[in-house]
Amino acid sequence: RRHDRTVHIHWIGNMADIKTSRFYTVYDLKIRRQIRQADPHPRAPFPHQQEAHVEIGKLYQAKIAPPRGGILVLPTGAGKTFTALHFLCSKPLSEGYKVLWLAHTHHLLEQAASYFDDLAGLIKGAKEKLSVRVVSGTPPNLPIHTIKPDDDVVICSLQSAANAIARSHPKLEAFLNATAGKLIVVFDEAHHAPAPTYRTLIDDLRNRCPELFLLGLTATPIYNNEQKQGWLLKLFPQNILYQVSPQILMAKKILARPVLETAPTEYEPTFDERAFQEWTATYRDLPEAVISQLATNQNRNDAIVSRYVSNREKYGKTIIFADRWYQCVYLCAALNRQKKGSAGAVFAFVAATPGSVDARNRSTAAEADRENAKAILDFKEGRLDVLVNVRMLTEGSDFPKVQTVFLTRQTTSSNLLTQMVGRGLRGTAVGGTEKLYVVSFIDDWKRHINFAGYDPLYEGPVASTLVPSVKRPPLELVSIELVRRLSEEMASGITSPEPYKTFLPVGWYLAEYSAARSDEEEVEPVCRWVMVFDNEIEQYERLISALLLDKLESFQSDAVQMSEARQACLSDWKDRFFSDQTERVGSGLEEDLFGLARHVAHHQQAPRFFPFDERDKHDLDDIAQNCLSKRLDDYAKKDFLLAEFERTDRFWKVFYNDFHHFWSDLAGRITRLLIEPADRQGPSNRGITRPEPHPEDEPSDEVKKKVKKRDNFKCLCCGNTKKRQLEIDHIVPRWLGGGNDPDNLQTLCEACNRAKGIKIMSFRTNQTVLTSPPAALTLLEAPQGTKAKDPAEWEMFLRQSINFFFGCAAVNHVEIGQRQMMYRRWNVWLFTGNDARWLDPHRSELARTIREACDHAGNKVALEEIIFQSSPQQWVVSQFT
Repeated sequence: RRHDRTVHIHWIGNMADIKTSRFYTVYDLKIRRQIRQADPHPRAPFPHQQEAHVEIGKLYQAKIAPPRGGILVLPTGAGKTFTALHFLCSKPLSEGYKVLWLAHTHHLLEQAASYFDDLAGLIKGAKEKLSVRVVSGTPPNLPIHTIKPDDDVVICSLQSAANAIARSHPKLEAFLNATAGKLIVVFDEAHHAPAPTYRTLIDDLRNRCPELFLLGLTATPIYNNEQKQGWLLKLFPQNILYQVSPQILMAKKILARPVLETAPTEYEPTFDERAFQEWTATYRDLPEAVISQLATNQNRNDAIVSRYVSNREKYGKTIIFADRWYQCVYLCAALNRQKKGSAGAVFAFVAATPGSVDARNRSTAAEADRENAKAILDFKEGRLDVLVNVRMLTEGSDFPKVQTVFLTRQTTSSNLLTQMVGRGLRGTAVGGTEKLYVVSFIDDWKRHINFAGYDPLYEGPVASTLVPSVKRPPLELVSIELVRRLSEEMASGITSPEPYKTFLPVGWYLAEYSAARSDEEEVEPVCRWVMVFDNEIEQYERLISALLLDKLESFQSDAVQMSEARQACLSDWKDRFFSDQTERVGSGLEEDLFGLARHVAHHQQAPRFFPFDERDKHDLDDIAQNCLSKRLDDYAKKDFLLAEFERTDRFWKVFYNDFHHFWSDLAGRITRLLIEPADRQGPSNRGITRPEPHPEDEPSDEVKKKVKKRDNFKCLCCGNTKKRQLEIDHIVPRWLGGGNDPDNLQTLCEACNRAKGIKIMSFRTNQTVLTSPPAALTLLEAPQGTKAKDPAEWEMFLRQSINFFFGCAAVNHVEIGQRQMMYRRWNVWLFTGNDARWLDPHRSELARTIREACDHAGNKVALEEIIFQSSPQQWVVSQFT
């Protein structure tokens, strides 16, 4: 195994300095030190990693009574593993300590081991040899009984360590005794440490080695659970030793800024219902048959190729994660047909006869290794634009200048997802790129699967103590239920008589716990969202109260399987709490009960409930009634419904795949209202009412004068004060039923009024009602000619563009620095409640627009930066000269 950096050195000695099997390595430290000294560019810690060393070292050197334990918090891509191992080699391993490194997955185990090729040369002192062993219960890692007392570093899976310590395994006991109290225990992904199994493991290790130093590594030290937060502080009593947020490292250009994109494949995988039920709650990734189905579909693979080819300049240097060697070969060949020599492939040796000439040439594993190494080197040195691989570039591989990562399918493994995204997160300050495009290819699943998601900013704010987390419920779960029901109705030709809101949840419970995959040692963090409907509120409350009174000991193990729980208690819970349900709107009741029980067992607390606050605003029956009341013809009805579907303060685009599905569902509701009597329209008893009287065409002159006076005779969007250009606008357009009440009126200039059109936007408010940022920043006409030299015109342009983006008067104050008409620094303050970070993806477009307008007007610009800030955070949006 060799490290992945391209290093040119004079080789000293030969591989005789390493006695190795794949998972047991003995380094000759004298030779390792010579090799590192001869390396002209040895890998060194970045500034934030050096700062982390200092803080870890303070606790390591501190003379305090046990227990000793602290946490290192670095976001994905910031080098948690490298930082910890660099410290261990520089200090404890140089001073006679042994290391027990604990991790959840074999990917993390092998990643940690791989760093010693680079870092063993840092070990100082008289020590001559370093032995490193990788242990787990899953081949090809070594079994627990191979551990020896003279091992220096044991990198072990958590499950193997927990089982061995609980059963007093003699080999692990001998290793612990050999430490003579000089033991460092590293807990990777430390936010899982409060799980009952791991709490017991840490307590047992401390009982055997009271002086041990416990170092936790994590990107997410945050909880919405006080019980779990308390356990974490008890296990790591010295709390967070060092922490830096993703935002800070992005601002310092150490991390690239992830730009998340989804690419729908329009492919519907087939998943046998019986196989799906057997696979559910195993916590394994997608079944092999389903993965093969995805990997072999030609149209789907062509869509992946087309996505890259159509955006070649934007995506640049790209890593594509595929699933099968034959998919890897196909994608590589298809890309090379578009541009010869642009793509290379990396995959493991396959004994079966491959289906292409290039693949057949890989006749031996050794030749495959050589070809893989050449492809990786060609990619790093710029001779290839794309590197297609089958999960071989996830374990600590380092690829500067990667601009895009293609995830060709969804995965249920958050560990794997994080590893793949992490391959391209190097920022420009450390030889990487400004931003990383993460393109996820999304298939048309007809059932809910707990796929992992990546949120680059959810990895925790900088804090001296652990803070509660906030997560958004997945509205996509609602979409799956609605589309499933609509498909059934369209097939049967019968529209449901139930009120529409019956199919919308009143909220979600969030069940969080750790779960071992069946037949494997790997442990995955699980977040299961449980939808609660109108008729289930009381049942769930009774269930959770009963769970809190039960010890639930059988649910505390990470390895408990749903098949065991079904026989023991799930059937009983269904009968006790949900026996009166004839048909459940949501699916997977047993899985939901299983998840809630595991959450309570792990945390001894009820799961958090997230109410669906916007539920009443999404009642399709009300919209159908409104549509009928207006007596619109077909064309007007289509325009009315399209405007509703496009509303940015509604979730219709999340609930429905497209406008066609929205229209179909609504058309069925309208038909039912027209045909069925009021007393047969469900519990809501909605009947057809008389049409509303037609509102006046426009406000009276007197009302207009009062509104302009109230608004201080200026455009509430851009600030224009030219009275001849001021107009009165309806916040809710007349076309959508808005009236002439002054509360529904606002003063806008002609340009802003025209740009707003029939959108519903209130510039009388200073805080956006949007829950997520719009996809685009609508830039209206920039100042031209002499106006391009007037700071007041640029202020109006910024106000106009940003306020339309947020859908309210979000801009509080604008300051344009001046120096002989060469604007150097512009500051824009937003009112509290408007997230300035939403603007970050549009910085280049904004900068380009400003520069082009100024250049065209002959206005020499030396604009250095535009700073947007909203209390309490500040975000640099554009910086250029």
